[in-house]
Amino acid sequence: MRRINIVFMIILLAAAGFSQNTADTNTTTGNTTGTADTKTTTGNNAEGGGTTGNKESGIEKLPVGYGELTWGIYLSDARPKVAGVLVYTDEKKIIVSKDGDLEYRYGFFYVDPVVAEDEVPSTETVVKTEGAEKVTTDETTPATEEKKDEGKLFYVSLNFPYLDKDSVYNKIKKKYGKHSGENIKDNQGAIAWNSDDTIVIMWVDRYKKKPYCRRVVYISKKISKELNDYTYRLFNKTEMDLIKQLNP
Repeated sequence: MRRINIVFMIILLAAAGFSQNTADTNTTTGNTTGTADTKTTTGNNAEGGGTTGNKESGIEKLPVGYGELTWGIYLSDARPKVAGVLVYTDEKKIIVSKDGDLEYRYGFFYVDPVVAEDEVPSTETVVKTEGAEKVTTDETTPATEEKKDEGKLFYVSLNFPYLDKDSVYNKIKKKYGKHSGENIKDNQGAIAWNSDDTIVIMWVDRYKKKPYCRRVVYISKKISKELNDYTYRLFNKTEMDLIKQLNP
C-alpha cells in the first residue's frame, strides 16, 4: 500500500506539471558541500541511463527506463540486469538490490490474473443460423503476445544516505539539463525532470533545518497511468461486489 501511495503522489506531481520556475524562484543552485563530495559514486548512479541529446552541451534526454532496463520489461527478464547485488525479490512485484550504501528498488506493475479475467471482454460472437447458435471467433481481433504471470517495470527508486541537496541536483542537471519544475517549501518537497515517457523525481527532505536528498525516483508515465486506472477499477469492483452482497 505504501508503494502505491508513493506512485499516486508522483502521478499527482506529474499531472500538476510542477509550475515553471523563474530564475528568481529557483532555489536549487548552490555549491557542493564537503560531505556530498564523499558520495560522488552515489550521485553518478542517481543520474541513470539515457539517450544522448545535445552532444555539445553534454545534455541527454531522459531515459525510457533505467540503466539497461526499459519500461515494461518483465521481472524475470529484468532480474539479471539490475544494478548492484540482488538482495530480495517477490518474483512478481519488486526487486531490491544494493551497491554499497546505494539501494535500488525496482517496482513492477502486476495485474492479478483473476481481476484481469473478470475485466477482459470475450472476443467470441454468437451467430444464429436456422435456429441454432454457432460460436465464432472475431477474426479482426489482433493476436496478442503471451503475457507472463509477473509484473512489468514501471519505476526505479534509488535510496542512499542523506546528501546535500545541491550536490545531487547539480549532478542530475549536468546530465539532463534544468529541471521542468519544483514544489519546494520549507526545504522539503520535490524537483522534477519531465519527458513524454519518463519523469524523474528528486525528493528533498528537511534535516536539521537544511535541505537534503536521499531518494531519486525514475518512473514510466505510461505504465503509472495504467496502474492508476487498474487500481481505480479494482477498488470500484470491490465496492460493487459489496453493494451486491448488501442488496441480493
